Amino acid sequence: MAVISDEKGLPFFIMTTAPQIAAVTGATGFVGKHLVRELVAQGIQVRALTRRPQEDNDNVTWVNGDLDNIAALESLISGADIVYHLAGLVKARTKQDFFRVNSESVTTLATLAEKSGKKPHFILLSSLAARERHLSSYAESKRQGEENLQQSAGEMPWTILRPPGIYGPEDTETLKIFKAVASRFAPIPGDPFNRASWVYAPDLVQAMIAVADNVKCQGKILDVDDGKDSGYSLRDLYETAAQELRVRPLRVTVPKIILKTIAYGNVLFSTLFRYTPMVTPEKVNELYHPDWICHGTHVMKLTNWNPETNLEKGFKATLKWYKDNNLI
Repeated sequence: MAVISDEKGLPFFIMTTAPQIAAVTGATGFVGKHLVRELVAQGIQVRALTRRPQEDNDNVTWVNGDLDNIAALESLISGADIVYHLAGLVKARTKQDFFRVNSESVTTLATLAEKSGKKPHFILLSSLAARERHLSSYAESKRQGEENLQQSAGEMPWTILRPPGIYGPEDTETLKIFKAVASRFAPIPGDPFNRASWVYAPDLVQAMIAVADNVKCQGKILDVDDGKDSGYSLRDLYETAAQELRVRPLRVTVPKIILKTIAYGNVLFSTLFRYTPMVTPEKVNELYHPDWICHGTHVMKLTNWNPETNLEKGFKATLKWYKDNNLI
């Protein structure tokens, strides 16, 4: 409540509403950066977990710690209205690492949030890969994380989002496609006609915010993409990138057996030289899966959110960011 004066100097009272508080894990990652910026732009107070010092920001409170630090997690979610759990691994040296971060951390954070007095709306950013849990340790760990949330939530409202491929400014994975096309030699890892859905990162965060304010989304697992029902083939991606770069690359489809051989070699070298491999035999299973199109209940069916960016428009904006930052 605030006290102000009218034109005659007489006091009167008005009710003021405190801004929402959103707790965010994975705030320094690709999607997390977009989410934090949009939350701040909408006047929401952000409390974000970080393992490294960050620049001061009047609208963001940084909580030092990681997913294993209970005290930091308690500080993160204290008084929060919404919890966005984005932190996760897309590559790991061991199966145990995938499950520790993508599954066990969900149980820990959800249990703490459920026991907090406010019982915030817990939004888990999962992955469409969770639909095909048999393909890889990554997919299985994401599915297990979803199940852990449902088991740990109690009376706390929750929503699980399953995005497909995510791209946009600041994404280093899509950069590999653009660099390959720019070199005019573009090996395509996977069947070029297999289809997948995609979503532009700024659109995704708008969907996440729309879900947070909609009770219809509570207790649901929702797909979220750019609205193209048939998705895109790998050939579509490379052709769109080539169009934006104005080049005509030589496209070569890499047979699965060759990519699998490379993947086994990569795992061996990662053990010898102690790095975290992205291309593994399990990742090859994901790349060659024929259907990564969103088929489940969609965010658009339950909210007023609609994606604004198709692949061509999104690739244009993404390429501009790469060029502005001298990455291409």
